[in-house]
Amino acid sequence: MEFLTFTETQISAHATVITLGRVLDNNNAESIVQTIVGAQQRGCRFIIIDCSSLEFLSSAGVGAVLGTIEMSRSQGGDIILCAVSETIKHVLGVLDLLEFLTIRATKEDALALAGSDCAST
Repeated sequence: MEFLTFTETQISAHATVITLGRVLDNNNAESIVQTIVGAQQRGCRFIIIDCSSLEFLSSAGVGAVLGTIEMSRSQGGDIILCAVSETIKHVLGVLDLLEFLTIRATKEDALALAGSDCAST
């Protein structure tokens, strides 16, 4: 089930990148939540979610992201989605989430938003 896998790479004391596989649904949403919460507990205020490979996002996947945003924002950070395809943006738009979510075109843009010590990574 390689399409459900994801990786996490901590890039600074306060930021980490989670690179998604092709699918974020009820089969892996809880694992994503645990990874995000674990990073938040380690002091990562910025969680960058690289969606460059993401092809399918279910309601459970949306819930996983939405359920963890407030913790990052309360710590002065955010969860930043990057490299989001037009298909996934459409899903988020239908759910009226584009204004609520922080989305950047590229991983580099997301890293820049997360802070200067991340931008060169």
